[in-house]
Amino acid sequence: MRTDFGVKSWFYPLPVLIIGTWNPDGTADAMNAAWGGLYDADKVVLCLSEDHRTTRNIRTNGAFTVSFADAEHVTAADYVGLVSGNNEPHKMEKLISTRSRARMSTPL
Repeated sequence: MRTDFGVKSWFYPLPVLIIGTWNPDGTADAMNAAWGGLYDADKVVLCLSEDHRTTRNIRTNGAFTVSFADAEHVTAADYVGLVSGNNEPHKMEKLISTRSRARMSTPL
């Protein structure tokens, strides 16, 4: 089915982006970001509010990863989108074993 949205600067469907960062204590963090995408050939744009733990981690560490959620990982993607790192700081430990921080600058 097609719907005419008129001339807009957005596209649908939007991918579910999983943004990975490190918490100050060295544990992994991730969140869903529905509003984001490519900006030019070598940049990513993310629309994140200031109150997210992930936003603070990006500002502190200057690093993050962007992964795309897929059907195989829908439960995990849903979990990191529903559970706040502000309320559950070690939420990633419930999902996956993350790699050592010494080996990579960001998780996932």
